Amino acid sequence: MKILVLLNLCLSGTSIYAQSISFTINTSLERKPISPLIYGYNAYADGTNRPGWSNQGGQAALQSLNLVSRRLGGNSMTSYNWENGVSNSGEDWCNSSNAAVSAITGAGNPSGTAGLAYYAPGAALVNFHDQSLALNTYSLLQLPAAGKLPKDIVNLTPPSTCKGYDLWQSTAGPSNIDTTRWLTIVNDKPASSGSLSTTPALSDEVVYVDEELNFLIQKYGNSQAASGIKGYELDNEPDLWHHWADPNNGSGTHPNLYPALTTVADVVQKNIALASTIKRIDRSAQTYGPALSGYLGLFSLWAVWDGTQSHQPADWANYNVEPFVSNSTGDRYRYNGMTMANAYLSAMKTASQQANQRLLDVFSFHYYPQAAYNANDRVQAVRSLWDASYVEPSWITRPGNGFTDGRGLQIVTKLKQAINDFYPDTKLAISEYNFGGKDDITGAIAQADALGTFGRQGVHLATYFGDAEGFITSGFKIFRNYDGRMSSFPEISVQAISSSNANAAVYAAVSEADPGTLHIIAINRLASALAANFQVTNPVSLNSAQVWGVSGTNTAITAQTGVSGIKANKFSYLMPARSVLHFVLKP
Repeated sequence: MKILVLLNLCLSGTSIYAQSISFTINTSLERKPISPLIYGYNAYADGTNRPGWSNQGGQAALQSLNLVSRRLGGNSMTSYNWENGVSNSGEDWCNSSNAAVSAITGAGNPSGTAGLAYYAPGAALVNFHDQSLALNTYSLLQLPAAGKLPKDIVNLTPPSTCKGYDLWQSTAGPSNIDTTRWLTIVNDKPASSGSLSTTPALSDEVVYVDEELNFLIQKYGNSQAASGIKGYELDNEPDLWHHWADPNNGSGTHPNLYPALTTVADVVQKNIALASTIKRIDRSAQTYGPALSGYLGLFSLWAVWDGTQSHQPADWANYNVEPFVSNSTGDRYRYNGMTMANAYLSAMKTASQQANQRLLDVFSFHYYPQAAYNANDRVQAVRSLWDASYVEPSWITRPGNGFTDGRGLQIVTKLKQAINDFYPDTKLAISEYNFGGKDDITGAIAQADALGTFGRQGVHLATYFGDAEGFITSGFKIFRNYDGRMSSFPEISVQAISSSNANAAVYAAVSEADPGTLHIIAINRLASALAANFQVTNPVSLNSAQVWGVSGTNTAITAQTGVSGIKANKFSYLMPARSVLHFVLKP
């Protein structure tokens, strides 16, 4: 309903018709630290034309985002051979063994004259982490677990369709494909093979993970050192490694590298083994896993329908049982069906107890929303992480599909419940996510809403996956560089409530270093102006507010008309259509 609102700020003395919203902030309630690692990015901020670190403004673009964490991970990192810089693109590009990881991290062109030594050992890892050190960010580095790594680069020009091209690639697949071009991953180098070396042998047909870790520690120190790598992820999206049970459903990301169907036991065993190696070499390093690709991975690792019947992992019946289904409560929606998450957490807890040390520090997953493909859905999509009242229009919530059956997804809320029930004190990370919209204001809205939600919900780390350009940068900068001087949203979240989550979102925070200042980020989801009424409960009176914001078609965050004459910590402000505003209130 539209009502008449009298505004006493930038449009003082005029009457404006607009819908209204109430924001209630209390700085004494729901105080909790915001993990700075939620302000993170995958690889480096590049953009459509792939500007590099030191040319075309790549480094400056990253610095302007004022990031705190970075992840080097993804499909090609599953197959990254640290010994010589080769990786395999799998189904992302013709199952080609190439230099993709090395190239994207700025390691240059591969050597064509040094046999298998295309790059110096760990060149991509070194370039990535050196960039992190230059940016003063935390590095999360993905390690391989699937079982095979490519041996060499195949210099062929693929046909446009890739058909037949993969028959020439390094592969562990069918007998008519060259099987000599894969190396075996061994987590722990046996004593009989000699000591750990920073110049590994290229002809022994194996790649040692502990040798890779030792290489990094020798160069940077362990995770407790100022320059050390702090976190390692236990590979990437194991639910998508394999061939599917039915060819009509296509291939996974690495059908040649991992030609069998994954099972829960195999994924869990590989995660336990890799985590054990990491903790043996660097006990204080944080381990992240299992980096599942999305809701279906959390549900049952994988499942496909071939038109006549459903297929799940061969051992799924061992895990689709109590307590993993409902923690023996009988409530099938206690976790909205994310049974695989429960089984994994329980297995990692058991293995940790047996090892007498925590093997999993952070439960990680990826989130690419199933309902963010248009502007109207995108501005609401983040609510699926927490809001029970929001039922997204997707296959996950559709009644009768057996997932949430018409209920809100609440994926972060439900995973936090799973952690509390099956492996308490494990942290939560979203190591890949993307809500889309880099070309219009809804992208800034979704990105800002995501960062606000991560902070409020206690997410430990979040790293955006995609191009750092357009309105995505606006969504980051409204939190991390709203005034162009690297000023940022503070570290202590406080209670902030919107009277309508469908129309608007609000986040608030204070800082120990400046307790008198209150920061509020308000988001107008509507395609029309919104008259916002703020009521703040705070120990001292707040008298004025500076405002920065983004709206319309301009990606720049600009200074807006400020607020003065705040009375009894109450004020009103007319929010532009589809906008994100950052208020800085002072006594």
